[in-house]
Amino acid sequence: MREDTRKRLDRALRIEQMKKAGVGLAIAAAIGLAVAYQNLDLKVDNIEVAGTITGIDPLISKTNTADGETVHVKLDDGRSVNVLAYKSRNLQSGDHIQVTEHHHATGRVTHSLK
Repeated sequence: MREDTRKRLDRALRIEQMKKAGVGLAIAAAIGLAVAYQNLDLKVDNIEVAGTITGIDPLISKTNTADGETVHVKLDDGRSVNVLAYKSRNLQSGDHIQVTEHHHATGRVTHSLK
């Protein structure tokens, strides 16, 4: 085999190896980004806020055995949120309650009844 032909063949083989390595690195980076994003959602700061119940609706559920209810709460800072509660808590409209506000690192904010 001539020298210049061997060099071109070696160069073509190296380019193919670099392409495969690049694809592998891109896949690894995509997996790493997905894991990092999910870890952000696991970081949560909890803040206790007070509010007043403005209304109570039945819980919409796929099963007929739902023993919960949707509670509409007006927080003391003026925002209105919905939280879920068991019917056994016997909450009434006008009750003053504590709500936990969950701030996720991704920017998502959720609320739950304390």
